[in-house]
Amino acid sequence: MSPASLMTELVDPRTFLLVANLLGFFCALVLWVQQRSFPDDIKGLGDWAAAVVLIGIASGLSSMRGLVSDFLSIVIASAALLLGQLLLIVGLQRYSGKIPRWRPALDGIAVVVLLIIFLTYVTQHYQGRIFLMALAHIVLFSAGAVLAWQARPSGLGSRFLFLFFVLGAGVAVWRITTLSGGITENADSFDRNLIQQIFLAMFSLGVLGLSIGFLLITNERLRAELEFMATRDPMTGALNRRAFFAQAAVEWARCTRSRRPLAVLASDIDFFKKVNDTHGHHVGDLVIKDFSRRAQQMLRVPDVLARFGGEEFTILLPDTGITEAKQVAERIRQEIGTRRDPALPAYTVSIGVSVAQGKTGDAADIEALIAEADAGLYRAKQGGRNRVEG
Repeated sequence: MSPASLMTELVDPRTFLLVANLLGFFCALVLWVQQRSFPDDIKGLGDWAAAVVLIGIASGLSSMRGLVSDFLSIVIASAALLLGQLLLIVGLQRYSGKIPRWRPALDGIAVVVLLIIFLTYVTQHYQGRIFLMALAHIVLFSAGAVLAWQARPSGLGSRFLFLFFVLGAGVAVWRITTLSGGITENADSFDRNLIQQIFLAMFSLGVLGLSIGFLLITNERLRAELEFMATRDPMTGALNRRAFFAQAAVEWARCTRSRRPLAVLASDIDFFKKVNDTHGHHVGDLVIKDFSRRAQQMLRVPDVLARFGGEEFTILLPDTGITEAKQVAERIRQEIGTRRDPALPAYTVSIGVSVAQGKTGDAADIEALIAEADAGLYRAKQGGRNRVEG
């Protein structure tokens, strides 16, 4: 007996489908549990869980060929499998913030199912059925691969998911190329054909891999959001005080080591209490957001903007001397003094500037440098506001 014949005698292909079902249902349970605990802006978990369940149902129905009607084990199983694969794509679309386009995909699946019915009951063309389903798998898995590659954050999860979508499309292509391998339909379509068993084994692996991949990208997104929440001011998106000092410590060490200048700007919106009292706290919040957005637009990529509290913002300017720092501060002051949004009241900003030149005798540490900038801010306010002092 050949090794291939021995393998087909020892392994029942239904075992692969049973494993796929069990793993799929377990992964669906995990996805549903995560959906209840994840933030609302991380979408797609429910669609993905439903997809895995549908694929599991399709596998179960297919494994019951000869025990239930062909309509259930072929037609309904094929429809459930295609709908499950479509929901994998829909879940990724929702995860990426896209609006799913259901109608074209559902129309396509309906056409495939009608052809499956024709090939099952009219022509009884087994290989035609395999070719048609494999072609549909190629289209759906290829679309999933594109979405997985584009998913953000771009890390292990998206690449892992991309790999398994590509694997699914590749298996479908291989399935088509083996149609001439003598696969025929008999009373028990789950004959012990080696090609059939390899296909089912890879199918089982693919369901597990896709589920793990989606779990990975959703957890990566959650981690990224938690890191953002831990380091950012929720109103403006600028760094919070804690994150600013962490970044400032790195820049201070680099400044001291390389003897390059490091500048700090301390800014404060003028008469902000009057804005709140006159226009209300909602408008005051909009003014703070407006300042943060416009000030950030005036900065370079390595510069750091942080909200220290209320209307107070601090800006870190690496590799910036006193002349350049004052020029940056003046550009920000002039920009803020220009009324850009007619829905907001006109307002101005006062800015204090301090610079460490990376030499002995400069400020003792970053906190001392910030204190010098605060002193400049105080002089700017004492001097009439809407000015820069350093």
